[in-house]
Amino acid sequence: MASAGSAANAAAAAKFWDYFQQQKEAINALAVQSKDDASQKIRDLDSNLREAFIYLPPYDQKRLSKDLDELRGQHHQQRSTSKQQGFRFKSAVAKPNNALATASSSVTTAASEQPSSADSDGQASLPATGPSHKYTGISDSWVGADMLSLLGEVGTASPTDCELRDITNSVVDLRPISHSLRALNCHRIQNSIVICGPFAGSVTVRDSNNCVLVLGARQFRLENSQGVDVYLYCTSHPIIEKSSGIRFAPYPAELRTPRIEQEFGTSQLGLQPNSFDRVDDFNWLRRQASPNWSIPQASALPSADVWSLLDDASKPREKLIQALVATSQERE
Repeated sequence: MASAGSAANAAAAAKFWDYFQQQKEAINALAVQSKDDASQKIRDLDSNLREAFIYLPPYDQKRLSKDLDELRGQHHQQRSTSKQQGFRFKSAVAKPNNALATASSSVTTAASEQPSSADSDGQASLPATGPSHKYTGISDSWVGADMLSLLGEVGTASPTDCELRDITNSVVDLRPISHSLRALNCHRIQNSIVICGPFAGSVTVRDSNNCVLVLGARQFRLENSQGVDVYLYCTSHPIIEKSSGIRFAPYPAELRTPRIEQEFGTSQLGLQPNSFDRVDDFNWLRRQASPNWSIPQASALPSADVWSLLDDASKPREKLIQALVATSQERE
């Protein structure tokens, strides 16, 4: 006999399936009238789908994710075709103020450039509307999200998305803006460290290698990646797909400062158990444990001295990457 919980999940999954189909039809109809509105609806549907992963069975997750990718690709093609048929105006993108850049990195907000979501092949698709943060093309740098506070009062804006793309040999600290996030999307993170405080939203990481992620979120999904250490607080089962050499550990206690603890409370993540070790591997359907992910021994976890480097005023990027990323490459 099915439990009350499983019955409720099945009912919620069926209801979401109907909702998803209705939204697809609405987006297709809206695309003829307003492509910008259709773009925003696709982003909203993507966010709602990730939240529904909590109760959707794996097959539905894969099927609806594929349907959404196809919808996104069709809409992107329509936008491209429309631009080719009309006049083209080259828009000027404001260059970031030197005071906001730590190296030859590009850091933009909604005032200058919007983040785009990406298909599974990494192709950029749709621009967003509303406030957002984007970090792209960063190499050999230490980037702190607190630099964005110079552009406005971060935290007073409505929930927003953040995108990281093409980050190499760098440290990206998103803790100053984590409380304002609803989604974090990462693409092609290489030999780098990304740290973010807890927020009531989703994290998606694609095409990344030899990196360390410190995150707190409702949902976590990792695709087409290798050699990634994930220090995670997640209230649903983390998902990996087409990935290997992945290690999961809990969000480091050494980083749970009073401010982070407050954010665990306001996001309500702290009210639910941490499911960091209940990983679903979509490419491993056998009863045996998946060989693509593991949980390191406590003795293999970084020491408090290593984690303290994240808050070192000298920003010892190379030392921190060597301590965390280089060590993580020694897979158990």
